[in-house]
Amino acid sequence: MQPIKIYNGPHGQGPNPWKPIIMAAELGLPYEIVWIPYSEIKSEPYTSLNPNGRLPAMVDPNKNVTLWESGAIINYLIATYDKDLKLTYGDDRLEEKWLLQSWLMFQMSGQGPMFGQKIWFTHVHIEQNLQTAIDRYGTECKRILGVINDSLHKQRQKLRLTADEPVWLVGDKCTYADLSFVPWNTLLGTIFPSGALDLEKEFPEYFRWHADMARRPATKKVLELREEGIRTMKDTGDQVVERQKDARKLPAYEKSLGVKD
Repeated sequence: MQPIKIYNGPHGQGPNPWKPIIMAAELGLPYEIVWIPYSEIKSEPYTSLNPNGRLPAMVDPNKNVTLWESGAIINYLIATYDKDLKLTYGDDRLEEKWLLQSWLMFQMSGQGPMFGQKIWFTHVHIEQNLQTAIDRYGTECKRILGVINDSLHKQRQKLRLTADEPVWLVGDKCTYADLSFVPWNTLLGTIFPSGALDLEKEFPEYFRWHADMARRPATKKVLELREEGIRTMKDTGDQVVERQKDARKLPAYEKSLGVKD
């Protein structure tokens, strides 16, 4: 099998490309990260792969399929390659199979955009200390954390799990829905700098859930690869700031949640 190509922007702090990379790693699929500077994603030839000029894009030479949008890529990888139902459920558990889609869509429409806006107005926006926007998106981020925390707690009670047993969003195993939240979770130190969030105290189920995912061998290896990229590669994200009139600077790097020194 030829490696599946997943496009990412150096130095790799951006979360969305890592979502399909984690899925490929968890499924044991060969993959190749194609590093493309942010200065090149708004023009050809990249816009032939992703007309929106964002990351990621995926090229699967084994099936002659090119896709963009991380959620679409995740769905493709699961439908095409997860025949053993490692990260999903089958038609014998139909409700759970489709409930995974609800959580994936929540990640795409809720976690990603709201976490991203909180980072933007806290660190990047040209007008500093725009407190109304920072507060709005901070409140929304915590609401999202609460939705997941409460859902995990209900799952724990429903399945009668002990405090030491892992709990997942749907059913009795970790799925692509859970793992889709991991890359944005790693940025919580940047989203809430200076100790503005005590995740373990405020959202204990969420904290344990992320820790359980970050310890999975395949996911752990991907997160370590991301850290290595951040440590060793030039951050071309500055090119985004340069072309956007409402941006001033990128946030300082904060250690990723769930990645050990």
